[in-house]
Amino acid sequence: MANYLRRLGTRFALLAAIPAIVGFVSSWSAGLGFLLFILAIPAAVLILLTYGLLSFVRGVQLGRQVETPREKILVIAAAPIGLACTLALAWPLLGAGSFGGSLSRLLVNQRQYEAIIRKARSRPRPDWFAKDEGVTYSVDVAPPVRVAFNPAGMLDNWSGIIYDPTGDVMLAKGFDPKSGQFFAPDRITKLFNGDLVGCRRLWGSYYDCSFT
Repeated sequence: MANYLRRLGTRFALLAAIPAIVGFVSSWSAGLGFLLFILAIPAAVLILLTYGLLSFVRGVQLGRQVETPREKILVIAAAPIGLACTLALAWPLLGAGSFGGSLSRLLVNQRQYEAIIRKARSRPRPDWFAKDEGVTYSVDVAPPVRVAFNPAGMLDNWSGIIYDPTGDVMLAKGFDPKSGQFFAPDRITKLFNGDLVGCRRLWGSYYDCSFT
């Protein structure tokens, strides 16, 4: 029984890691991340459901071999519980992977980001998808000058690492269905000619933001 439960936990953990990996890759490459999302996620769900069903059948078989009612319940319920937990954690893990990817990207590129920010401040003008030594960026001259690094996505849905010295981008809290408007004021929502949906702070004045 112990070996069965150990294998079950390990395999569910490996399946649960897939959304985190997809989120991490998406932060570095939106195209590859999207491809993984439409291919790897459905495949992982199919594998998860199949494995959960087979493991439940195996658990029922093992349940007939154990002696105590407690062990019987544990071995039979392990697969359904593991399946439910893995499904419930999929979306949070996707977000955690994306955040970790953005954090690592900022760590790797921060020195270059700082140089771009200095250049944008010295000659503030709106630049849309300019490139500096492989780093794509956009400048919003507001004031203050804000910079979106590596903006990427599909059509008008995109995300990027935003430099905002005021931190006001954190006012973006999504869309209010009751009022039909975004929660944040237009001066925040309309940054970078988009509709800012929400941001998570990375560190300092850098934020991981999504637009629609």
